[in-house]
Order: sequence, then structure tokens, then C-alpha cells
Amino acid sequence: MGDAREALVEAAMLRWPEHQWHAGDLHHGAFHLVLTTPDGPTVRATLGQRGRERSRREANTLFTLEAAQLPLTIPRILDGPYWAQPPRMWITSVTTVPGSPTDDLTTCSAQRISAYATVLNTLREASSACHSLPPVRAWCGGDQWPDIVQHDLIPRLGTPVGGVAAERVTTVLEAESHGTPTLCHGDFGPHNILWSEDKVVSVIDFDHACMGDPAIDIAPLISFHGASRLASLCSAETIRRAMLHRATLPLQVAAAAHLAGLGQLRDHALANFTQRSAEGTLFDPNGETPD
Repeated sequence: MGDAREALVEAAMLRWPEHQWHAGDLHHGAFHLVLTTPDGPTVRATLGQRGRERSRREANTLFTLEAAQLPLTIPRILDGPYWAQPPRMWITSVTTVPGSPTDDLTTCSAQRISAYATVLNTLREASSACHSLPPVRAWCGGDQWPDIVQHDLIPRLGTPVGGVAAERVTTVLEAESHGTPTLCHGDFGPHNILWSEDKVVSVIDFDHACMGDPAIDIAPLISFHGASRLASLCSAETIRRAMLHRATLPLQVAAAAHLAGLGQLRDHALANFTQRSAEGTLFDPNGETPD
């Protein structure tokens, strides 16, 4: 981590020398390094292969959302993406937004449910201005995602878990065809919702944003709160589809990691799918099922 930080600081200093990168905080995400300065912007460095394609898609998504004039504070592209050598990564400068995630990500108060509903309604109302967003699951293969699961992931799972994976993919593809596409954040969990003084002030990490089934944005919330706690947030049918989406989330992470050449992350995601399958928690952490 130390070498990565030093190289990223050097790259940021060369491109944007007016900021205090040496005093910045480095965070290591699944697919990015994120360096935030105390005096302004943030730099995101794309980990793994296909960084040019991925960083440009992510930047174009933020440009689209900015043009849609969402009544939300979200990161805005300042510069890039650029190839930085070192650290041999594509880097992009974005605005640092106010707020921080709540300390307890699993708390499911009425206030939090109300905040989720407000943000989701805001996204839905902006759908007409966002049709140029990437297709569903572009971050993990898009239309090719089922084939990646079938040919590259299921052989690593073996039987019988591979058969479970194939069934989950088929089922979610059929289920989402019944949802009316709307603007989806794509990774709508409490870790990406920033608060200040008991109010939501920003939403971050739109890398998976798309026009898709609105149940996509309920699926990550199930992982934190359980499906039964979200009943007031949307219809029972949307909850049912969200549980089906939730079952495939590890397969989506595994496919994205496979495409990026991040084998350790791919195998971790597959192990997560295997464990949830064995425990009966694919659909819901409390063992509920969509049937």
C-alpha cells in the first residue's frame, strides 16, 4: 500500500501540483485506489486491466448525471482520465463531496428509510435525461455477463454450486424483464450515502449507474438491512425481484474482477457466493426467499 500511495501521490503532483496530495488520505477499494486531499479534490486510480475503457465509462456516467442536473450533490469530473506512469494506472480527478457514511451501516431507522426513498425518487424522476447511460451491468460485462458466468466462473465453482449460479442468472434475467427501466445508482448501499447533521448531503460511487430494473437499487440494501425491513420502501414485487438480484451480486463482482484480471478478488467473490448458497442466504442475509 505504501508504494502505491507514493506512486499515486507523485502522479497527482505532476498533473495537479496546486493541491496537498502528500497530506491526502488513501483508500483501497475493490476496483480503485482513491486519494483525497485536505484542500479539495479526489483522485481515483483504476485497478487492474481494461482501465482505459472502465475509467472512460465511469467518467462519461458522471458527465451524463451532471448534465441531468440532479438535485443531489454527487462527484463531478474535474480532469481526466489520464494514463499515469507510474503508477501504471488510469487516474481521474473528481470533486470531493461533503458528508460521511453513517457509523452503523446496518441500522434501519424510519429516518434512514425515508432518506432512501427520497434519494431513489430523485433518481427515478431524472430517468428521462439519462438514456445515454451504460447498459445494465456494463461494469461486469453487460450483455456478456451471462456468458462470463457460464464459461469463466461456473467451471471454478464446480458442482453443485455451479448449477445454482446458472439458475440464479437465468432467473434474474427473466425477472428484470418485468421491471420498467429507470435511472439506477447500481450500488445503492448506505456506504455510498453521505450524511451530515442527520441529513443526506451527498451520494457517491455511480460506477454501476444504468437504466435498469429499479429493484437493482433495493438489492444492496437487502444485504445491509434484510428484505423484511424494506417493505415500506417499494412494492412487494420489487422486493421479490430485488432478492433475485441480490443473489447474483457476488457473481457480478466476480465477473468484473475476472475482466479486470483481479484473480484474488474474483475468487473471493466466488467463495462468497458458495458460502451464501450453503447457508441459504443468497437472497437475504436472514434466510428469507422470494417465493
